[in-house]
Amino acid sequence: MAHLSEDPALIAAFESGDDIHAATAAKIFNIPLDKVTREQRMVGKTMNFATLYGQGAHALAQQLKVDYATARGYIDEYFAQFPKIKIWMNKTLEEAQEKGYVETLGGRKRYFPELQASNHMMRSFGERAAINHPVQGTAADMIKRAMIEIEKELSLNPKPCTLILQIHDELLFECDPKDVENVAKMVKVKMENALKLSVPVIVDLKTGSNWGEMQPLEI
Repeated sequence: MAHLSEDPALIAAFESGDDIHAATAAKIFNIPLDKVTREQRMVGKTMNFATLYGQGAHALAQQLKVDYATARGYIDEYFAQFPKIKIWMNKTLEEAQEKGYVETLGGRKRYFPELQASNHMMRSFGERAAINHPVQGTAADMIKRAMIEIEKELSLNPKPCTLILQIHDELLFECDPKDVENVAKMVKVKMENALKLSVPVIVDLKTGSNWGEMQPLEI
């Protein structure tokens, strides 16, 4: 979203390495970043994802367990602090209605016949999905590119490591313990450079004897 919208405040939060959800909360509540509470961070996190999914005030109020006016205020303040996001969303929807489809950064198209539906609920779904697709679809493209590049690299050597699972933006590998650090370095580079964006893409690493007991791995 930061890359597509070119919103300077959102880009600045990523470039500074801030916790993006806490940074969003600091903007919404107009407080210093170090004063953001856990509950306020949750509002920031919910707002970041609610924006991607086009949630309105009613749905947001239910999710955050606040009244409608409070949820409406959060949305208004969010777009006041990140105005170029709203501009990008409106532009994306206009193009979708004109062309009948939207594209990811990689050029993958998704068509939205729902935008022409006479049923209001169906049309509203199409509008939300059309705005979401360039963001979420590009994220899906990114990790698939990373998986292809990682597999190419692993195939050059006797397999010290096997990719066994993708979970959204996460990849799970089984490795020989002696190869973990070398493979981890390669995986981090491939994932962080799968698609060049205007903001840093940071990959966290964990290792452990099983999926439930992973610990951070600093490389």
